[in-house]
Amino acid sequence: MRGDPINESAVRRLVEQHGLDWIYREQTGSTNTDVLDYHTNHGREVVVVSETQSAGRGRRGREWLSPFACNIYCTIGIAKKIHASQQGLLSIVTGVALCRALRHVADAEVKLKWPNDVLCDGRKLGGILIESRPFDAQRLYFAIGFGINIFMNSDELAAIPHAVTSLDRVTSTRLDRSEVLIAVIESVIESIRVFDQTEVAELTSEFAQLDAFHGRRIEVVSAQNRITGINRGVAPDGQLRLETEHGIETHSAAEISLRGITE
Repeated sequence: MRGDPINESAVRRLVEQHGLDWIYREQTGSTNTDVLDYHTNHGREVVVVSETQSAGRGRRGREWLSPFACNIYCTIGIAKKIHASQQGLLSIVTGVALCRALRHVADAEVKLKWPNDVLCDGRKLGGILIESRPFDAQRLYFAIGFGINIFMNSDELAAIPHAVTSLDRVTSTRLDRSEVLIAVIESVIESIRVFDQTEVAELTSEFAQLDAFHGRRIEVVSAQNRITGINRGVAPDGQLRLETEHGIETHSAAEISLRGITE
């Protein structure tokens, strides 16, 4: 229920079964920052969960509203060998893993918006923020952060300047935050660990099925200009494929924001 702390012992067991360290906090600045600090100080894989964040960040440094013991604020610190050209795919892997878990545990029609938003009924349900640091000669250390709205009241939703929702509003299933958290942590860890370059085609195909804007006319917005076209999915390196009058263009997540166009 809203306001009930997570079942720390149950989540800890799951995390330790996967060989990662565990940190639980009632409050922190940012779980991503905590994970990167843990890497600097201990050099180990870890999962950090907090009941609230005072400096939670979304993409491009946007603030993430985080009322106490209502939602999920989690970062998984995990080492991964991956070619530099495919690092953009990790947000795709993570998004697909979150969708699988949320659809299973909440029976909700969760979808994705490239590159790192989780949607339901056209409204934002959660987001992903991935940062990296060197780990060893072959691997990078990724802080894979995600926030998921589980229990948000009307006033909290109204305080956010874009269309948002929470999981309790889009499912008839009785929700337990600890069960949701366990499901998403397990799904993300397993998906990141098994992913390799041989699965790119399968990954991009699954993303297309979950993509709320696939095949739709969209607008990509950068600091320099706005371009409209048809969303043709993601390229093998994780970039957006946009069909324009000049042909297929690819766009990096670092460069642009995606917006749907109402026809």
